[in-house]
Amino acid sequence: MNKTILEKEILFDLTGVPENLKPAYELCVKAYNYWKEGRILDTISLLEKALEPFQKNNAYKELANILDFLGDLYNMRGNFEKALKLYKACLDICENFEDEFSTVIVAEKIAQIYREKRDYEKMLPYLYRILEIAEKYRDAHRAARAIAGIGDAYRHKKDYQTAKEAYEIALKIYRGLGARELAEIVERTLQNFEKEIETNS
Repeated sequence: MNKTILEKEILFDLTGVPENLKPAYELCVKAYNYWKEGRILDTISLLEKALEPFQKNNAYKELANILDFLGDLYNMRGNFEKALKLYKACLDICENFEDEFSTVIVAEKIAQIYREKRDYEKMLPYLYRILEIAEKYRDAHRAARAIAGIGDAYRHKKDYQTAKEAYEIALKIYRGLGARELAEIVERTLQNFEKEIETNS
């Protein structure tokens, strides 16, 4: 995971910026200053204006960072649909550039929104993508988190066997990592889940 697209700092440094991108970068710098002042709507407005010149000039790294930042801002404001649209566009860029590190970060944000919306079916593909990348890079912590999320999704879909298996795998990983607090959380979830199954039987 050595190629990383998502690094917002690039948007706020005008050093070495090509002339055709300077106006867009200047919008980003101004937007960043507004953001630091808490002027979120002004920040959003300027970042949205910066999207077009970056897109027109195929400045995909900059475009991905703005999409991610805008997604975060809309997510914080509770506009989940707009955030999802922006995150998915960002995810496409990250996937096209084979930036798996950024892909995981954005996929986690998308999965979290679907969790909040209780749309567990739509959450699953993103959790599986996170798991795939986590396994590839032997990131056990991230894999366990994705597997626990998969357990939650199947639990809500009433596929209790798949959910139980996922929770048990996540628990085993957390124990193996020595992540006691996280293991305890999954353990409690599993206990509550087993009571839930008994109640529904």
